[in-house]
Amino acid sequence: MNPWDSAVGSQPENTLKVHSSIMQQPSRKKRERRNAGWFWLAALCLLLPLHLWFPEFGTGALDDSYSSSASGKKAFYLLLDHESFQTERNRTPLSVLLQSLDYDETVCILGPARYPSPLEWSSLLAWVEEGGRLVISANPKHPQFQVEPLNLSVEYLDEVERENMPRVEKKEDDEDKEESDLSLLIKGEHDLIETQASTVFPDVPSLVWDTNARVTSATGQALVTAGETQQAVRLHHGLGTVVVSASSEIFSNQSMVDGGSVAAFRLIEAAGPPEYFVVDESLNASGTSKVVALLIDPTFRPLTIQLLITLLIFGWWRSNRFGPILSSHILPRHNIVSHTDNVGNLHYKKANGRALLFAYIKQLFSELNLRHFRGEEHRVLDPIARRLNEDPKQIKKFLKQAAQIAKSKKVNRHQMGELIRKLSKIRQAASPGKYQKK
Repeated sequence: MNPWDSAVGSQPENTLKVHSSIMQQPSRKKRERRNAGWFWLAALCLLLPLHLWFPEFGTGALDDSYSSSASGKKAFYLLLDHESFQTERNRTPLSVLLQSLDYDETVCILGPARYPSPLEWSSLLAWVEEGGRLVISANPKHPQFQVEPLNLSVEYLDEVERENMPRVEKKEDDEDKEESDLSLLIKGEHDLIETQASTVFPDVPSLVWDTNARVTSATGQALVTAGETQQAVRLHHGLGTVVVSASSEIFSNQSMVDGGSVAAFRLIEAAGPPEYFVVDESLNASGTSKVVALLIDPTFRPLTIQLLITLLIFGWWRSNRFGPILSSHILPRHNIVSHTDNVGNLHYKKANGRALLFAYIKQLFSELNLRHFRGEEHRVLDPIARRLNEDPKQIKKFLKQAAQIAKSKKVNRHQMGELIRKLSKIRQAASPGKYQKK
């Protein structure tokens, strides 16, 4: 076998593919996502209205005076603010609040998430005894509480009292009647009952009253009654007045829509002149679990929204390019010279010249067509030797030596450079028109 065939033919044929793969650089995205900007803009438009309206979610109280939901009491708070000299909310502990209150003010505790502790009841009743006014309504979710110094308690309705409650008569067709009968079967034993109640107020002799409890007081004056149960009572304690209601549904936003605003205001007015009101929210704040972060609390809500908007704008800025592309970022088009430089740098860093030497020998043998002159290589090498003024046998020996070196696993780059320089002279001498004798 020809030494050139053994040296060249035994190597893998995909060697040059390595060099072509080096030329293929990873393509860069020429177009940006035009629809991405609309996503950021839509998110910003959703955040901005949160300053005016914030969804009610989480485990916090959804029926306080901040809430605009059906069970909330924001509408009633605005009614008090409109009809009085001054109405404000309180979020400080009751013991701190009572130290700054005058005796002409009315404290409203409407359906709290938790009821006052014994120590808080002691402070409240001491303030009422000096002339203060207190209005407290039970939370329909857990209406039971007791005030021993007043001999007063609020308890669930028993089964007999629920059955004897005067129900609200509604005109309904057969389908609605079937649905209402089915709903009665589904309801639990402590669900709210929509009953027809009577009051002592001349302008509201009767009203629709939703309740699931009753007020028990031997000395209190009944203000609202439903059947044989007391639903709201007024009693005096020292110089002050206490009004207790078995349900806070009369103060809800839904009740304000259904026409219960007059009766609700009359209950508050029963404690004293409608001048100064304090709607307590401290029991709602301390009586609900803080599964939801404090940042969505009404106090810190504006700061939270501003932080979200800032993060949104920062994300928008970091994910989009604003303005034209800088000229320095435009890469010039590569040519064969830069490709050669890059390939040379890669092999230089690799410190192995075998691949380059093998590729060069393969290309040279292909140009000399030595495979077609097997056994008669002198016909190709003699003209080259004459132009180089060298012995043809020395040139043949050098080519065999170079082919053998190319078969080794690693070739020192300095040795590779010397061999390629000598091979380049042979290549130039093989082309009579290009070769110039020095």
